[in-house]
Amino acid sequence: MTTELSNIIILFLLVAVVVLLILYVLLIRKYKKLRVEERRHQELFKRMDNEQMDHVHRNRLNPHLLKNSLNGILSHAYQTYYTMDKLAMVLDYVLYESEEELVSPKAEIEFARNLIEVNKVKLSPLFDMRVKFDIDELNESLLERPSLVPLMTVGLIENAFKHADFHHPDSFISIVLSFRNGLLELTVSNKISKRSPLYKTKGGIGSKTLEERLMLYYPDRHELKRFVENDVYNAYLQIRLYEN
Repeated sequence: MTTELSNIIILFLLVAVVVLLILYVLLIRKYKKLRVEERRHQELFKRMDNEQMDHVHRNRLNPHLLKNSLNGILSHAYQTYYTMDKLAMVLDYVLYESEEELVSPKAEIEFARNLIEVNKVKLSPLFDMRVKFDIDELNESLLERPSLVPLMTVGLIENAFKHADFHHPDSFISIVLSFRNGLLELTVSNKISKRSPLYKTKGGIGSKTLEERLMLYYPDRHELKRFVENDVYNAYLQIRLYEN
């Protein structure tokens, strides 16, 4: 009886040990699973916090961007004021100074500068615009003496802006104005399309009026050339203001 009881107790203890081992293993697995879940939740919350903070930072107003925007607005405002000022000078010259029989080369040259600046507004900043002034400013007596019929430069300059082929990738406008030793020279070149009126006339819009004025005021002291070559319209005007 004692032996049988002992066997039962031993069996019971073995079963208890096995059950405890099984429970221990299950508890260990459960604990590890809980730890994994806890880490996953912590990483998730951390990622959410980072994303929320990133969202907050992304939506904050950047003062440097605002300053750049302000500078851009001021730049456009200045450009508008600058252009309006040049336009006012052009209108003053056309309405008042051009009423005089003769103006100084200096006044006509300044008018040409302002006219070019006003017309440049409609051009892209990337457009190939070439402007050069070669003025002998040391000889003030010739530069400021009324000796030039007003608005002699307007036609050739306006034609360049009116009829340039702005859609061509190689489009350009070139204007060179010089005044030295009483000799005024204006060279204008620009890319044109075959549909341009300049291509058909071989002269230019208003060219007849310009020729008539040159013949009237400078019959033997001027030269006017206009021609088209390789889809480029070229015009050259030379006026010797004083007789030799």
